[in-house]
Amino acid sequence: MKILIALDESDYAKKVVNYVASTVKPAASNNITLFSVLPTMSSSLEKQIGQPLFSEKVVELKWMVSEGKKKAESMMEECRTILKDAGFSDDTVKVKIQNKLIGIARDIIAEAENGKYDTVVVGRRGLSATAAFVLGSVSNKIVQNIKDCTVWIVE
Repeated sequence: MKILIALDESDYAKKVVNYVASTVKPAASNNITLFSVLPTMSSSLEKQIGQPLFSEKVVELKWMVSEGKKKAESMMEECRTILKDAGFSDDTVKVKIQNKLIGIARDIIAEAENGKYDTVVVGRRGLSATAAFVLGSVSNKIVQNIKDCTVWIVE
């Protein structure tokens, strides 16, 4: 089974990985990819706020993006360790981190479809029913738009 676990840099990500570690048996036929999409500052936004008045804010935003990447890398390593401790070997667990290309949910869907994954695992957290209705959520968008793939939502 080929499994894609979509994660962010929150502590909640560990709960998702722990669920998979306790549910899926380590086997050479079970391949897991830990996948994270990093929000980025678009070049058009950088140009818009690139005025001298906002130059400090551009530097601050770039620093925040850089720190987000470091947090994501650290979280992915912790999650990889959880899977290794559960018996998964190094060659069955991969880590993939990419910058946002289209949108977080759509990037996850594209990875799942292009990589021909059997299962996508995502967490559901944080939004009230009203906020989820108005804004949507990554997990809702994935469930509504993914094709030919099982989706596990960990609460």
